[in-house]
Amino acid sequence: MGRAKTKIFAMIFVCLSLCLRAQEADSLRIKILQCFNESRFVEVIDYSRQALAIYESEGNLYNMAGCYNTIAGAYMRLGHYDEAIINYNICTEIMDEIGGDMAAVNKRYVINNIAAIYYDMQEYDRAEEMYLKCIEMIGYPGDDPKANLDLATYYQNLSGAWLMQYGQMAAEDPQREKTLADAIDYAEQALDLSKRYDDLQEKIVVRRLALSKAYHEAKRFNEAVAQLDTAHIDAQRENNVYLETAIVMLDARYAFDRGDNIAAEKYYLKALDMARENQYDQFYMDCLEGAYQSTRDSHPERALGYFEESIKMRDSIYNEEQQALIRDFQVKYEIAEKEHELDLEKKKANQSRQMFLMSLLAVALLVILIVVLVRYAIQRKRQSEMLMSLSNTKDQLFTIVSHDIKTPVLAQEQILDILCKDIKNIPPEYLEEYLMTLNSSTKELKNKILNVIVWVKGVLRETDLQAESFNLSEMADKVVRGQSFEIGRKSLKVTNAISNQLVANDNMQVIEMVLQNILSNAVKYSNADGEIRLEAEDKGERYHLKVIDHGQGISKEKLDKLLNTMTSSSEGTIGEKGTGIGLFVSRKILELNGGTISIESEEGNGTTVTISIKK
Repeated sequence: MGRAKTKIFAMIFVCLSLCLRAQEADSLRIKILQCFNESRFVEVIDYSRQALAIYESEGNLYNMAGCYNTIAGAYMRLGHYDEAIINYNICTEIMDEIGGDMAAVNKRYVINNIAAIYYDMQEYDRAEEMYLKCIEMIGYPGDDPKANLDLATYYQNLSGAWLMQYGQMAAEDPQREKTLADAIDYAEQALDLSKRYDDLQEKIVVRRLALSKAYHEAKRFNEAVAQLDTAHIDAQRENNVYLETAIVMLDARYAFDRGDNIAAEKYYLKALDMARENQYDQFYMDCLEGAYQSTRDSHPERALGYFEESIKMRDSIYNEEQQALIRDFQVKYEIAEKEHELDLEKKKANQSRQMFLMSLLAVALLVILIVVLVRYAIQRKRQSEMLMSLSNTKDQLFTIVSHDIKTPVLAQEQILDILCKDIKNIPPEYLEEYLMTLNSSTKELKNKILNVIVWVKGVLRETDLQAESFNLSEMADKVVRGQSFEIGRKSLKVTNAISNQLVANDNMQVIEMVLQNILSNAVKYSNADGEIRLEAEDKGERYHLKVIDHGQGISKEKLDKLLNTMTSSSEGTIGEKGTGIGLFVSRKILELNGGTISIESEEGNGTTVTISIKK
């Protein structure tokens, strides 16, 4: 009982803890999204780690992976590439542990992010390795639009990595031309997949730019320009100024490469205005550098102006870079400080959790102790009541036995004394009467003793009662024959109306003894020349056997006590003595056997006693 109570309280505590943790995690998720949208990446890392601690305690692998992915993305935007890669790799390990198609797709996206970091770090061979792994993970995509569009992205990224490697290779490198050919091939496949599966228009523009660069490196100038012109039209249709600026700068570069410096300067100045207006700082710097290179030989004075403007811009960018370094140091300091604060909060939370657990455990133990004490008190009370009941039963038993058994014994003694002293002189008719009286008294004594024995064995010791099959009508006939002398003395008519088809499956000894008691009472309390009827009804799982007499009946006051206590003897219609304990014993032994007994009676109008018997 104590263990069960402890488990219940433990389950309640776990449910409450899970609810509180779920609310805390939801709150942190909202904060993370808000901070990410506002580029507050230090706070993103802090809140993500708090959420991670909750999900780790729950063993929630999906949400753990999401936290590591978010932390890596925040580090990437802060420029901490090493930390970003570490957290991305942990995320992929968790995805492997989760398994399944969804985890595999998410793992691909994470690996693509790692490749982008290596690309930015100019480690193109590592980027190539990651992009190839993504392509391998997709396998054959079939006609799945999403998988094919993902494949287009990986093809373009891989083409870009190969193009950068091509630019770093020596002219005599035997792999150089193959690398360029592969870059063109994958760029073409990326564009074809994007168009075939209705990709976003801006992504199709980006694919055209990548392919145009590859064609230009291969000196396929007409094809490069054609892709660039188509991309320009699409970018203008989408009103994408950023892509328009990139396209104009690429027009300038192509013009410069083919020796048309006038067209190159023109394109660079156009792109310069677009970059200045939209604050594309890196584009602005690249345009100044390109305009300087385009005019250095033909117009030195203009070139000097571009150069001076470039120096100013570089100084401004240098100052910003210095400020960025300072901010970077501050970020690192803030992250370390947040981590320290988080550790302190975790320790406090653990201490609070331990205190709460100890308090809850103390309350649980107190409740269990109270329950045990109450149960003990109830049990003691029940034992006391049982002992009191047994004591009362014992007193009643001794009182009734001393009176009811003593009476027939004394009568037998008197008759035997008469017979022993003067048996030769006793007339035959008186001798017969003495013997009949002695026989009746002996049977009465036998019934009293049997009732006491059954009551003691069946009720006090709860003896198991074995069932057996027997014919109900035949058993009733046997009981009637056993009381034929008493029935004849009163000239009673006893009718057995129980069908010969009714077969019981009960303890025959118990049913026979109970029926003897009931029939004996019916005979005792019936008037001379009266009638007694035995009936039985099928009530589903049980038979209801009824003994109906038309005798003197039982008063309401006595009826209330008759089945619940042992009453003293009462006289029959011609002075017969009752057993006093017969009906009480009958009820007890029937209940032990799973049966019931009920009495319907009205004083002066007879009695009906019903017992239930197993079919």
